Amino acid sequence: MQTKIKWFLLILLLIPCWVIGIKYEIDLVVLHATAQFLNSDYTRVYAQNGTLGRYFYGPFSLVLIKPLGYFSFPIVKYFWLCLQTYCYFIFWSILSDLYPFLKDRKYFWGWFLIWIVAINPIHNNFQSNNIQLMLATLLVLAEKLVRSPKNRNQILGGILISVSAGIKVFPAFLVAYYFLAKNKNCKKGILLGFFLVVALPFLFLGPEQAVFLYRGFFSNLTTYSAENSLTKTNDILCLPSLLARLNMGSLSINLVVLVISALFFGWVVFSKRTFEKTGNEPHLLALAWALSVLLNPSTRPHYFIFYIPAFCSVLEIIYKREKTLGLQIGLIFSTLLIAFTAEGVVGKAWNESLEAASVPTYGVILLCAILGWAIVTRAKLSTSSSSSH
Repeated sequence: MQTKIKWFLLILLLIPCWVIGIKYEIDLVVLHATAQFLNSDYTRVYAQNGTLGRYFYGPFSLVLIKPLGYFSFPIVKYFWLCLQTYCYFIFWSILSDLYPFLKDRKYFWGWFLIWIVAINPIHNNFQSNNIQLMLATLLVLAEKLVRSPKNRNQILGGILISVSAGIKVFPAFLVAYYFLAKNKNCKKGILLGFFLVVALPFLFLGPEQAVFLYRGFFSNLTTYSAENSLTKTNDILCLPSLLARLNMGSLSINLVVLVISALFFGWVVFSKRTFEKTGNEPHLLALAWALSVLLNPSTRPHYFIFYIPAFCSVLEIIYKREKTLGLQIGLIFSTLLIAFTAEGVVGKAWNESLEAASVPTYGVILLCAILGWAIVTRAKLSTSSSSSH
């Protein structure tokens, strides 16, 4: 019965996503125009093209979208909706494989909470025609492959991790995590993937064109804030935007981001064996997913799909009845701040006010804090239990 209810809820969420995906034409317009520029006048790919805006994905992404430029926009839009729908089901399927407790009939409420948290980011992905759901699917697939006992699958998983960073920049945080925390086969795959990501634009687009496009990409990347102010764009929800709204300067914000990143990766390096022994590594990866977008200066609501693993990890620790009370309280407040401040819940006016005050970002900070606390606590309990024996 619960399996049928899950399918019903998944389809229930998908129907309004299709409706709004058909109605709105936002990022896909830019992507399709970019693909056409690539086939006609590549100098316009990273240029400012009037109301279209600028293209901010990496040159590797151009290799992937180039064929779309040969088709009309209605065909591309239909294809895009189909691709998003396919990724939607694959994402949920692999997520259940990575977190088997979600399949437990007695723990249906845990799956239901994940579904509630996922509503807004998935809905936003279909509305904005964005690629976050596709990237999330690529990354959960990569993790499933890395966990495989087969060497070739682990290498392939590493390749997919690098590919994700070749499309958008923020998964580079996860590339660093995987390279520090995973095995040699995964590292081989990451290095091979890095080579492919860098080289393929030269092979498919030509050396002269590739060099020009790389320069345009880096120029756009370093001037991203020109159209996307951390203080004036309400729906940019990340630690940099929160700090900027508290009147902290850009230099101080960058320093905070660097310090947090350094502390996290130092923790990964110096506690790697402990995480493996205590079974904490998957939870640490979930924290890396969350930090990759919390520290990213362009995070919007459709990026919140990358917080789902963190919610899953906290729920799994609660499921195993480890330090549940503090985690339950933190999880409830985090869910309220993140999922129940969406426009569909509080209305447009309140949503904009809450986003301008960075309320959802505080929820994410709380989520990261309770997950980090749970990881440390589990490690200490495991260490003390081992020493007592």
